[in-house]
Amino acid sequence: MTIKSILTLISLGLLIYLLVDSLRHIDIAVTKNDSLLNEKKADVDRLQSIDTVKLVAKQNLDIIRQNAKRNSEIATRRFWVVAILAIVQIVLLTYYRIDRSKA
Repeated sequence: MTIKSILTLISLGLLIYLLVDSLRHIDIAVTKNDSLLNEKKADVDRLQSIDTVKLVAKQNLDIIRQNAKRNSEIATRRFWVVAILAIVQIVLLTYYRIDRSKA
């Protein structure tokens, strides 16, 4: 196997990884998620105690923070995959130009 074919396989593998990783985050069950959200809103509307409302708000803020951390981790992972993919593509272009100049 040549370096060019190895780099092409790495490039293809990284692209497939990005595709699968992106597909995992698509909201397919939109109506189900909307129903859950409406149910949570109704639960908050039924609350009578201000202390209970504060507790629910704090829990929701914790969930928002966890989601932000998870999204940051995903973005960092994708950044490095794209950076590696860019390096592989630059190397492939360089080898392609060297091969064409020899011919």
